Amino acid sequence: MSQGSDVEAKVDAFRIEHGLDRHPVIQFLDYIGPVNFSRDGHDWFSSPYGERKVVEVELQDGSTAAEGHPLKIDYLPQTSDGDRNSMDADRFALADEEKADEWDAARKRLIDAGEEGYPALLSTFYDLRLEIDTRGAAIDRVHAALVEATGHTPAPPQERLDDIGRTALMRSWFAWYYTEGGGTRVQNSGKAPWGGLLLFELGDEMQANTAVAPQLLKRLKVTVPLSLVAVMLSYLIALPLGIFSVRRQGTRLDAGVTIGLFILYSVPTFWAGLMLVLIFGATGLDLLPIIGLHDKDSESFGPWQYRWDVVLHCILPVATLTYGSLAYLSRQMRAGMLEVIRQDYIRTARAKGLSERVVIYKHALRNSMIPVLTLLASILPILIGGSIIVESVFDIPGMGKYAYEGLLKRDFNIVMATTVFVGIMTQLGILLSDITYSLVDPRIRHD
Repeated sequence: MSQGSDVEAKVDAFRIEHGLDRHPVIQFLDYIGPVNFSRDGHDWFSSPYGERKVVEVELQDGSTAAEGHPLKIDYLPQTSDGDRNSMDADRFALADEEKADEWDAARKRLIDAGEEGYPALLSTFYDLRLEIDTRGAAIDRVHAALVEATGHTPAPPQERLDDIGRTALMRSWFAWYYTEGGGTRVQNSGKAPWGGLLLFELGDEMQANTAVAPQLLKRLKVTVPLSLVAVMLSYLIALPLGIFSVRRQGTRLDAGVTIGLFILYSVPTFWAGLMLVLIFGATGLDLLPIIGLHDKDSESFGPWQYRWDVVLHCILPVATLTYGSLAYLSRQMRAGMLEVIRQDYIRTARAKGLSERVVIYKHALRNSMIPVLTLLASILPILIGGSIIVESVFDIPGMGKYAYEGLLKRDFNIVMATTVFVGIMTQLGILLSDITYSLVDPRIRHD
């Protein structure tokens, strides 16, 4: 039972620390920015203090009593450093039995501080909570100061006083502060008023407490080049295969290419990566490196040797990223080409006596490229998603592996950052598709 309560307390503390206890709309606005809604955020707003909980204790007669969990209460953000130091000195004096000559002056200053003095008096209760039996006089002095400062006199039930003594009085004061004394929400400090995605602040990793943005940039330098090379190879290989299938339509070569491509398309990425590791790695032909992007001794390499080492390490990951797109792109190219070559202007070109090569590459190719270019919008984000598997298999420190590790750790900020980037890649793919339309088809213009 106690273990379950401890786990629940840790979960609640985690949610509160990372702002996950707030309304989803506030969490969204805080993540997007540019206004920071956290406790150190813009002082236009206040933040909830979810750890300041009030529980209803059931009494023997069936009634309930509200009690608050004693906590160290921070000073209000508007309290100056000088006032904080002064109130700290006053509250320590009020609780010190050897400073009786300072009690009245310290008590008066804390009362005159008004709401800014509540945290000092309540924190004194927190300091005394383990010495209930021996510090009764100090507790009574703090209680009297709070009554005079707030105008509120708590009345804990006698049953609770008999059970836990002055602890019931303390908990009654904390319950009042959490509900009526302004402790539920406190104005933000204003130390960091701006933040969020619009300012490229992606938060911190929830366990390591390191900034997500630098880590993401570091890993994008690995994943983006690999993905772009895979996209380029996919188009450079798939488009000629599609054209070849059209020119050899109905032949055994066309059937063989089609069957081979669809076999490749049906092979799972993780299995293909593992097979490449077994075949070309140390357990097989031992031709290519299979782990990471650099050799363990790469720091001692010269510039050209270092680059060549990176190229060797990238061959298998790029091949694994590329093969799956070949069937899809080549079939789209084939379908688009078959539709175009049935058009009247293609028949006219053939009637003029033009060679089949000129008809295909000069007259039909451009128009048949439009469906294939449309796929660019989906291939880029798909490759980022595929890099999760590839980077895990080949132990590459890229964004895919970073996203996978964040998912395993249930790290909200990592998952959100990588998801946002996939969305950006989708928009970039759409933009590139629109731009290339006008390059392959003169009839399309972006005015």
